[in-house]
Amino acid sequence: MIVSLQSLVVTAFAQPSVDIFQVRYTYAFRSSNDNSKGTPFMHFWAGSDLPIKIKDKTYLLFSPYFESWSIDSATKENSVPSVKGLVLPIGLLFPLNDKWSWMISGIVRTNGEELFKPSIYQAGGVTFFSYQRSPGKKIRFGVYMNSDFFGLFVMPLVGADWKANDKDHFFGLLPGRFTWEHRFRKSLYGGATFRAITNSYRLKNNEYLRIDDNQLSLFVDAYVAKKICFTLEPGYGILRKLRTGTEKRKYTSDDNWGDGFFIKISAAYRLRL
Repeated sequence: MIVSLQSLVVTAFAQPSVDIFQVRYTYAFRSSNDNSKGTPFMHFWAGSDLPIKIKDKTYLLFSPYFESWSIDSATKENSVPSVKGLVLPIGLLFPLNDKWSWMISGIVRTNGEELFKPSIYQAGGVTFFSYQRSPGKKIRFGVYMNSDFFGLFVMPLVGADWKANDKDHFFGLLPGRFTWEHRFRKSLYGGATFRAITNSYRLKNNEYLRIDDNQLSLFVDAYVAKKICFTLEPGYGILRKLRTGTEKRKYTSDDNWGDGFFIKISAAYRLRL
């Protein structure tokens, strides 16, 4: 039905739970390559999913979130400014018939070294169709787009919400995020996740910073209470890029961020569907 956005809007409504509120902290370790410019870094994320039922199987979806990045050079701290974002996706999920449903969402962002300044606003959206092949088995396809500072970013989407058995669940939309979740017992889950991150932020000097990361990770979800979940998620980032520029897709710097390990910890008030 609906799910937490995590770090990308395109995955917001494609997993078997709703995080009414979640906070997440990521720390990436220094790369063994001394010339790597992007590690270590710290990323903080806080957001919520607020589905409002309009009628049977039809929901209005609010998923606001705040994030901040603090990226250090391997040779000089804070050579890349800290940036932050405030994002408001508003969507609608409704059935077309017994097999098909449609989700459409508009997204407004303010991304920059400072918030609520001129030239830091972005607009975009995501839409996808879901086809229920059989109970517990859905396939999805759609498109994501955003008016990033480096130009219009358009990405086709394909994914699934596939319950293989009582313990194993596969869900997500690629290339944004895809997860395998295994239930060990009622209060303990685990699995693996892939995330692809592409975001852009306006800097004080009127340049923009583009951040690209691809994260592979394992995770453990522990429910200390029925709806309180703590997550530990170690992983590895690959094909990382840090780019700055003033014009669309004309970069003044194009740096290999450096592959490396990271650790995420998070806490959520979560409703399993």
